[in-house]
Amino acid sequence: MKVLVISNSEWDKNNSFGNTFDNFFSGLDNIEFANIYCREGTPNTDVCSNFLKISDKDLVKSFIDNNYDPAKVTLSCANSDVTVVDSNKTILDFIKKKRWSVFFILREVLWSISNYKKQTFTDFIEIFEPDIILLPTYSFTYINKMALYIQKKYKLPIVSYMSDDEYSFRRFRLSPIFWMLRIYQSKWSVKGLKQSQLVYVISETQKRECKEDLNLDSKVLTKCADFSDERKPDFKEPDEVLKMVYAGNISRGRYDILSELAKATEKLNSDFKKFQLDIYTLTPLSDKQKECLSTESVHLHPPVSYAEIREIQKNSDILLHVEGFSLKEKLAVHQSFSTKIVDYLETNRCIFAIGDDYCASIQYFIDNECGAVATKKEEIEKELLKLHNNRDLLKKYANKGWESGKKHHHKPILQNMVKNDLDNLIALKG
Repeated sequence: MKVLVISNSEWDKNNSFGNTFDNFFSGLDNIEFANIYCREGTPNTDVCSNFLKISDKDLVKSFIDNNYDPAKVTLSCANSDVTVVDSNKTILDFIKKKRWSVFFILREVLWSISNYKKQTFTDFIEIFEPDIILLPTYSFTYINKMALYIQKKYKLPIVSYMSDDEYSFRRFRLSPIFWMLRIYQSKWSVKGLKQSQLVYVISETQKRECKEDLNLDSKVLTKCADFSDERKPDFKEPDEVLKMVYAGNISRGRYDILSELAKATEKLNSDFKKFQLDIYTLTPLSDKQKECLSTESVHLHPPVSYAEIREIQKNSDILLHVEGFSLKEKLAVHQSFSTKIVDYLETNRCIFAIGDDYCASIQYFIDNECGAVATKKEEIEKELLKLHNNRDLLKKYANKGWESGKKHHHKPILQNMVKNDLDNLIALKG
């Protein structure tokens, strides 16, 4: 079976997309993957070995010179000692920090006026000869247009995987430019979903709302792990000073919560040290934000590799899952389920989830009773003190987390579902 994955990000086990797809497919036999990705970056995975890059920079060159072919065959740097340096890091940091709609509009315009369907693109697909297109659902229209073009030309079924709400208008923004872009992108996201022969979603909330909004049947597929009893890690007895760890992106809403958490930590440590908070992020922060998250008890660190962060999590006492309380933030993640949650459950450590229960991920911890939860900022300090004063809760939540992982995210069950689904699609194709 040959599967063509069309993504915005490169397949890199250290980014969210690559880590998730490595998780889905590592260890499955008789599946060969190819990946077309649409930005600068170097793949880093052992699961996929065929890559085609089409970057914005090369599209600009092809627009200037019609003879220039923007598609480039690339190789994975997995198991190599090569360090890839992004020469556009300053520009990318600025765009990530601002996230102005105009940047995304310019990118959409660039892709719509450029021609990437030249010899290299065509040869890559025809030499690989895919049986199925696997499409992570993005709001970027050029990803959906590319998938629909390949589907039509080569008569291939599409399997979509949606991990965020990329189609609805459950958003809070006052900018008319944002809404013009959202309406345009939503149209193409819905086209991609409705042209799919199979749709996977990331949460029960998303499954329910896809049916209500689009009359679309779907299956829940989350990141998974082996939750066999013999693999359960030993519970780490808590240190005198409880070590809390947050690793991930810091949006404005998440920053607000982490700053509240930092204040609560300093307050609770005023008589003697009870907590230590370590934050690992690649999100560009202002000097004022860095200062707020760098105190006697709170330490801000640059990002580390996925393998390193897993070791850091194993040596912690409390793992933090944070979603913003603002209307804008909670609407944006309403359907989402963070890939980090399964990593947390697998670690067999206490999880402290902070966010509004309108968010699917926060509701997950409430429904499964598998973590301490603060659904209001005012509850953060109280929940922290509860964990400090009753250390048995740490073990209770860790055990409940493992059991929830076994019930909802056991790898052999989910991988078997995916493999059977893909086999059935190929059988139907004939």
